[in-house]
Amino acid sequence: MQKQIKYFNTYEIKDLKDMLLKTVARNSNKVAFKIKTDDGKIVNKTFKEFKEDVEGLATKLIKMNLKNKRIAIMGKNSYSWAISYLSATIIGVVVPIDKESTDGNVVDFINKSRAEALIADDKYLKRIKLLEKDLTNEITFLSTEKKSKKYLNIFSLIDERKRNDFKWK
Repeated sequence: MQKQIKYFNTYEIKDLKDMLLKTVARNSNKVAFKIKTDDGKIVNKTFKEFKEDVEGLATKLIKMNLKNKRIAIMGKNSYSWAISYLSATIIGVVVPIDKESTDGNVVDFINKSRAEALIADDKYLKRIKLLEKDLTNEITFLSTEKKSKKYLNIFSLIDERKRNDFKWK
């Protein structure tokens, strides 16, 4: 007798924004991420909260005239990287850059892709800022660090959007 195989129910998705919206509809209050804070505490982020953060950053990037533009993302795997990657993908073209790339390669990737923004940890932004003279485009530098003193950080953009209470349709 053959064993009956049970498959998960699937649903069609047309793009990453659709995937995010459908996943949130199905799992709104389930934990999507567990994030370790600077003081060592673990904070849970639900799918709904993740969507709101992606929505917030995407909305602010659009207001910064980055819709349909190329946005480079560079950094370690983190919640802020996930927000940045998905936001950039939804509103434009994401240019993922390996954080281990040499400075010369990073400059080449940014120049050849014609990226107009770079979202990264302060450590990587500082490296590229020193090479700004070699960039062919004017670049908007955005930090993935909440406590960034030198660069506009994505969390302040998300918080600003939340205060204005804009929602995607």
